[in-house]
Amino acid sequence: MKKRQKMIAAIMSVVLVMCGMLAPVASAATADYVSITKTVTPTSITVLEESEVNLAIKGTPPVNVIVPNDVILIIDKSGSMSPTYAPNNGDDKMTNAKEAAKGFIDLMDLTKHRVGIVDFSSTNMISSYPLSTDKTAVKDYISAINSNGGTATGDAVSVATGMLADHRPEAQPVIVILTDGDATEPKGTAYEYAKQKAAEAKEAGIVFYTIALLNTNDNPDTSGPNTLLKEMSTTAAHHHFVLGSTGLSEIYAAIVKEIGQASAYDVVVKDVIDPNFELVPGSADTNIPKPTINGNELTWSFQELKNSELNFTYKIRPVSKTKTGTFPVSTADSIITYKDYAGAQRTKLIASTNVTVKLPAPVITSIVEPVGHPNGGETVTINGNYFVEGATVTFGAVAATNVKIVSSTQITATVPAAAQGTVSVMVTNPDNQKAITNYQYKADPIVTSYTPDNGPLSGGTTVMINGNYFMQGASVKFGENAAKIVSNSSETYLKVYTPAALVPGLVSLTITNPDGTTVTVADAFRYNEPPKTDPVLTSILPETGLVTGGEVAYIEGEYLTGDMKVYIGGKEAATTFLSDSRLKVIVPAGDTPGQVDVSVVDANGNTLTLPAAYTYTAIQHPVPTITSVSPNQGLISGGTIVYITGTNFVNGTTKVLVGDKTADSSYMSATRLKVTIPAGDAAGFVDVKVANEDQVAVAAQAFEYTLPVIVPITITSITPNTGVTTGGNVVYIDGTNFSSGAKATFGTVNATTAYVSATRLKVTVPAVATEGYVDVTVTSLDGATATLPQGYEYTALVPTITSLSADHANKAGGEVIYVYGTNFDSSITVSINGVSAKVVYLSTTSVKVTVPASATTGVVPLVVTLSNGYTASINFTYDNGPAIPGPTITSLSVTSGSPGSVFYITGTNFSSTSKVYFGSTQVTRSYISSTRLKVTIPQGSGTYNVTVVNSDGQVSNIVVFTVN
Repeated sequence: MKKRQKMIAAIMSVVLVMCGMLAPVASAATADYVSITKTVTPTSITVLEESEVNLAIKGTPPVNVIVPNDVILIIDKSGSMSPTYAPNNGDDKMTNAKEAAKGFIDLMDLTKHRVGIVDFSSTNMISSYPLSTDKTAVKDYISAINSNGGTATGDAVSVATGMLADHRPEAQPVIVILTDGDATEPKGTAYEYAKQKAAEAKEAGIVFYTIALLNTNDNPDTSGPNTLLKEMSTTAAHHHFVLGSTGLSEIYAAIVKEIGQASAYDVVVKDVIDPNFELVPGSADTNIPKPTINGNELTWSFQELKNSELNFTYKIRPVSKTKTGTFPVSTADSIITYKDYAGAQRTKLIASTNVTVKLPAPVITSIVEPVGHPNGGETVTINGNYFVEGATVTFGAVAATNVKIVSSTQITATVPAAAQGTVSVMVTNPDNQKAITNYQYKADPIVTSYTPDNGPLSGGTTVMINGNYFMQGASVKFGENAAKIVSNSSETYLKVYTPAALVPGLVSLTITNPDGTTVTVADAFRYNEPPKTDPVLTSILPETGLVTGGEVAYIEGEYLTGDMKVYIGGKEAATTFLSDSRLKVIVPAGDTPGQVDVSVVDANGNTLTLPAAYTYTAIQHPVPTITSVSPNQGLISGGTIVYITGTNFVNGTTKVLVGDKTADSSYMSATRLKVTIPAGDAAGFVDVKVANEDQVAVAAQAFEYTLPVIVPITITSITPNTGVTTGGNVVYIDGTNFSSGAKATFGTVNATTAYVSATRLKVTVPAVATEGYVDVTVTSLDGATATLPQGYEYTALVPTITSLSADHANKAGGEVIYVYGTNFDSSITVSINGVSAKVVYLSTTSVKVTVPASATTGVVPLVVTLSNGYTASINFTYDNGPAIPGPTITSLSVTSGSPGSVFYITGTNFSSTSKVYFGSTQVTRSYISSTRLKVTIPQGSGTYNVTVVNSDGQVSNIVVFTVN
């Protein structure tokens, strides 16, 4: 203890010297670098459950305080470190361990610290190098280490502890041990011996780091060496492991960074569990270090707290199994004590948190008896668990009476009356927790009366049944047939429709509830024998009709039914049932005029017949007449529309012949037909005939076929008479005797032609393959033609450039410009100073061009080239582009802050590659926009000149920022 106090005093002196103060005594550090938080999960449990308590102890050491350290590196050199050791699969752990250790030496500041070496294998093969500040000598010693022998871990720790017995008073003693295998010596007790020697070192005030060098395929959670070294370390944060050798140098580097910095020393954490709870045995055993346990008091002690968070966990459970409420997890005696880097003793209360404890919810395992009469009154026994005095029992919505809490596992109660069916039985404890099971009210239904007691075989009789214990969903049978339920809303009344029956006589009445209860009344209902009603046929009206059928007739008789079919002359007629004395039929077509039988067949195949009751009559077509044909002449090619006037035309029957050819005709009325004249064989007059089947009217020589008259046409001019080979332009052809339907041809290519007048046609010029003159021909529908030789000239498509969206660009290229002109095509190419550019065709008057890079500046040609080889050119200038202004800082969101916090720089001309410097140190930043950057304040303290530097090297003005 005196040695520890001496070391603390020395540390205080070093700190004061480093801070530039010459005080005669030490004082506490100005900031507190330790925080502790207690959480519990879950925060609500029953008296039978557990909660886990977590103590999170977080340290944040000051970065500007470095305490001198005397460090012993313990390096395993056992045979298992050799690459020839089978489990290593060729991994040279020995070489990797030595190189990593030498890297550790290189990183240490030996102006403040000292380092020594213990290399070990078997007990008789342990060597050492004393504490030194000579890096080269220490590294040379490490280089000479060779692997061989067993693993005497405890003895190696003992040697290192002895070497640190006389460490410098101002220096913190530290052991860093690296081993890859199980401790094997002394045989049988190697693990316990290693842990014992580590405990003695920690008791002597030595900080203990451990590194487990595992095999690549080892599971760290089940590895013996990893578990051993974790238990030997000062805290879980002081233990590391690697699989194979990967990451070993990084671990050593992390330890070097920690050496000399700590948030607290000689830390003691005492947590006292509230008397309402007790510690769950074994629940704290996985903590490193393990706590000392004295009843409800847990105490953790360790030499130092680094820049890390330690988590100590244990479980608690309620002491009383009947006491409920919200209780604190720990008492006010829970504290953490430690020394800060200046040697001052500090104490903090560990804030508690609450856990709500409640009784378990009740459980129902059975109810005896689970079935009873709807009248209630039975006493039932409810078996289960966690029943509490004051619990209530309900059956459905009705409370039970005489409720007695026999024990925590049994309740007796008297069942209330209720409707037949299944209800929920609920036991509710005073804390409103519930348990639910089912109870069934059950009784056979009772029939006291019903009316009527008879009905027809066809069923459908409404029967009212009175009684009791009828359940909703009950079924009713008459004999073996189910009745239709009409009303089932009361437990004392049912209303049903009787089902149909096959034979007359008495049948039973059976009522069955959904729960299976049932009652049967024997010989309860009589099905009456139906009266005999054989059908009779008397007549069909009307008695005659055309042989074509389709007329409506009525069958008269008695006891007719809706399932009867009617046949007239052996053919089925479409039948509609009107009443038991009348059927409506649509008379089918007959084969020949004359009398036929009328028959009716019922559903059983019985046939009734009225012999020769219906007479089919022959069709009489009227004799047509023709009074006029208008117009009475037309071209021999046919197609002329004429109208025939006369009498006795019949829709669907009347036909028209012109000459000996059938014409397409449309019935308009009994006195008018519309006719399309067919093509004739020769010019001249022909007869026109109108026929109603065998009745024909003839108008002799009533229509004249005429030959067409060809009218000659002429072409006088074409305006304009020239255009490019792609066509598409509109011209006008002037001449004489043009008619609708005339077509124009340019060379051999037809053009889209529109009739304007007898002297003008509007024409869209077609495209052709080659330049030159072509003949232009116009052809009328009647065959007349006219040609203007060499009347139209096709010229080549020649591009022009009218302007550029920009006539200059940076020689670096990549800028986009637009070229405007005429006669561009979709295959157009663009070059600038002979270099092809990327082109997007937009229209015949514009293209989008990406300017290529140029090695020099100056005026160069920009050339467009069409697919036909014709080109156009314009001047274009390459330059160095506009000067890019440097960055400026206009303001900071804050002018001071702590490391890790964020602030914003506002200014101008920032880019995504801009860098931010605090003095000469580049710091972390995020680009938001050209006027805003987000900056993370770096580690350190003091006043810094803040600047922004763009990628072109231009530097902003300086703004001062203070890091607290």
